[in-house]
Amino acid sequence: MTEASAMTHHQPRHEGFDLDDRPVPFTIRASQKVHGGLALGAGLVAVGFAASASGTATGVLRWFAAAAFAVLAVVCARALTVGDMLVADDVGIRLRIGNEWIGTRWQEIEEVTVLKRRHPLDDGRIAVHLLDPGPILAAMPSATRRTTDANRRLTGSSLAVPFGLTARPSNGEVVQALHMLADARCPVREQL
Repeated sequence: MTEASAMTHHQPRHEGFDLDDRPVPFTIRASQKVHGGLALGAGLVAVGFAASASGTATGVLRWFAAAAFAVLAVVCARALTVGDMLVADDVGIRLRIGNEWIGTRWQEIEEVTVLKRRHPLDDGRIAVHLLDPGPILAAMPSATRRTTDANRRLTGSSLAVPFGLTARPSNGEVVQALHMLADARCPVREQL
């Protein structure tokens, strides 16, 4: 082995690569396993009820049960195609509410609160509190506004996204990941 090849051999592997120190975007996506399992299970139950239905009073109830499970199967199957529900990066946060994306810069956010999961069957929640929510909420279609109104009544913020059993964050340390992305432009705190 020559001296030049020996020096090349002992160089660290990461030299020569441009390592990016920027924070990695944080996302929340619908859980493919949970929604896929629910869609398949609900579809099978719907077929079972439909196969045993008839024109009698009990049979009509089975038709209703089949229809209800079929609707559940369609809703769960649709959740498989939704993709990201929340994307946070070094610019700001974008949330999907229904079919609408609502985005805001970190400077326009008063604070972000994270309610962590307390147990495996509990959902956590990320709530985005805007400095001035009026212009963003006024520009929304009425169907989306109804959803944001329900969010506000349930969570105290119009812009909130759950995570946990049915939606998975890209990083398990939710507060820390959002704090790194906010970079002191707005507070990110854990709700107790």
